[in-house]
Amino acid sequence: MQPSLVVRAMLAVLSATAALAAQGPPNVLVIVADDMGYGDLGCYGSKQIATPNLDALAASGVRCTDGYVSASVCAPSRAGLLTGRYQNRFGFEHNLISDTSVYSEGSLSIPKDEQTIADRLSDLGYATACIGKWHVGEHLDWQLPNQRGFDYFFGMRNGSHGYFPTPDKHRLYRNDDKVKAIDEPYLTDWFTTESIAFIERHEAKQSKQPWFVYLSYNTPHAPMQAKQQDYDAADHIENKRRRNYVAMQHCMDQNIGRIRQFLANRKLTKDTLIVFLSDNGGSVYASSAINAPLRGEKGTFLEGGLRVPMIWSWPGHIEPQQTYQQPVISLDILPTVLAAAGSAIEPETIGNGRGRKQRIYDGVNLLPFFGSKQQQGAPHESLCWRMMMRGAAVRQAEWKLVRTPFAPPQLYNLQTDIAEQQNLAAEQPQRVTELMAVLTRWEESHERPPMWSSAVMWSAFNRKFYDKTYQLVQPLETPR
Repeated sequence: MQPSLVVRAMLAVLSATAALAAQGPPNVLVIVADDMGYGDLGCYGSKQIATPNLDALAASGVRCTDGYVSASVCAPSRAGLLTGRYQNRFGFEHNLISDTSVYSEGSLSIPKDEQTIADRLSDLGYATACIGKWHVGEHLDWQLPNQRGFDYFFGMRNGSHGYFPTPDKHRLYRNDDKVKAIDEPYLTDWFTTESIAFIERHEAKQSKQPWFVYLSYNTPHAPMQAKQQDYDAADHIENKRRRNYVAMQHCMDQNIGRIRQFLANRKLTKDTLIVFLSDNGGSVYASSAINAPLRGEKGTFLEGGLRVPMIWSWPGHIEPQQTYQQPVISLDILPTVLAAAGSAIEPETIGNGRGRKQRIYDGVNLLPFFGSKQQQGAPHESLCWRMMMRGAAVRQAEWKLVRTPFAPPQLYNLQTDIAEQQNLAAEQPQRVTELMAVLTRWEESHERPPMWSSAVMWSAFNRKFYDKTYQLVQPLETPR
């Protein structure tokens, strides 16, 4: 009897995983930008910002046109990326808040019983480092990077930081100790130097132990503070805030070039899997990001809030010069990296007694979709998003449903209307009903309700994006 298509597909994946394990696990570098616009990379259509190093990274592997994150704001997006699970499942639905008089310090974090990608790679023998922005729990010791799988940490525990730190005014830590001396004047440069130094120290040991670096830039998140030389080089930009943004973006691109050049000099390029993405859509009003041709921005459930640049590179394993157009999500990073390391997520149960159930992992191993013999079909049947009191959305194939407290459901065909201009909900009520059912089933599968809620100002902020005119909040053209 011939094995079924499903069985044959599983066998192919297991065979590929075994082959990778035989070659030795790769080093892994995950680079996260902060609030970067979808249209602010050259390889994603920008005519205004030169990003030669990120463009080269994309050319060396896969540029995903339909790459998503699991939330349109920083902290929950990072919680999803680090765990490979929709953060909604464990109650991390909103951005972290500072008010601990209402919510306990212990709840304002990725829960203790969730494993991070660093936990899993550490168990596989990796040396692990978190450089830059943490922002998934900072009040108690067990919430900090060194207790969540990372051997080394340098950066800020919270969500934002000025780019020119001074000895008397900064929130930077090296492991558990507050930094005493400012080694480099500009934070983006410093995070890059720390990443390279960690790899260099590890490689000096001449160990076969692979490394994992989670380089979490805060660029180009506000405050808009560029180095003078980068600001001067962006003199073709008239708007000062946009000029700062462009200069900061250029600086990050140059720093990513530094890292890639270091890897090339050490002959580590072929041994390193690199993933680059933004943590959410660009902030149009706070930092003048450009999400064109998408509508909306950070904090919304429109494409401009959820769809981000996403690049994968691993020479010899991921085919170069690829453009991948099926929807993928940041939750895919964890299972893909584990597969590259020759491992996988083991089934596990949670709860007690009759309440016991299997823990759901939402990411998919993308290596079969990116190889020379691309697996056909979509990695995901559907993708879902929610922040209580602010809205929710679901994408299935080309169809996207947006549900908010501010307007009736909105239905868009992203294949023909990427800018979400034509609301088809009234014309296709049956499809609206079907997608609402998909969203509801997903919500019912969550293990915990949200552990805290957003500040009220975010609900007011969102309202203007869902008015009856459904207009763009920014022009499709790239402005000066």
